[in-house]
Amino acid sequence: MDAELPALPIGHSGRLEGVGLSNASGSHALLVRQGQATPRALLTAEATAGSRERLVVIPLDDDVEVRVDGDALAVWLAQGSVGEASETRVPAWASAIGFVLILVLLGFVVLGGATFFAWILDLLQ
Repeated sequence: MDAELPALPIGHSGRLEGVGLSNASGSHALLVRQGQATPRALLTAEATAGSRERLVVIPLDDDVEVRVDGDALAVWLAQGSVGEASETRVPAWASAIGFVLILVLLGFVVLGGATFFAWILDLLQ
């Protein structure tokens, strides 16, 4: 087997990398390794009866987790959107303006409710 493509960083730190491999029979695989010397997992495929191929994940050490549930992709995608974000704080003036707008809206709701019920009571008398 020989590496054909440059290493592709995997994970948060980028210490894991994926390297494309192929053998003499033309079969392709992806080797996930940590550094140059520590292989962690091998991803390959095997032919099935249909037009699809079965993906085969081969753990090469004890610290590889193979998830079989359908939520694994959703969990991975959600880590980027709702994971720990950089510290961005809302300025105090923006919070104060929002608070005042909420109070004004609450005042309009109370005033509108009182006006509506006064109008209803006038109609019923």
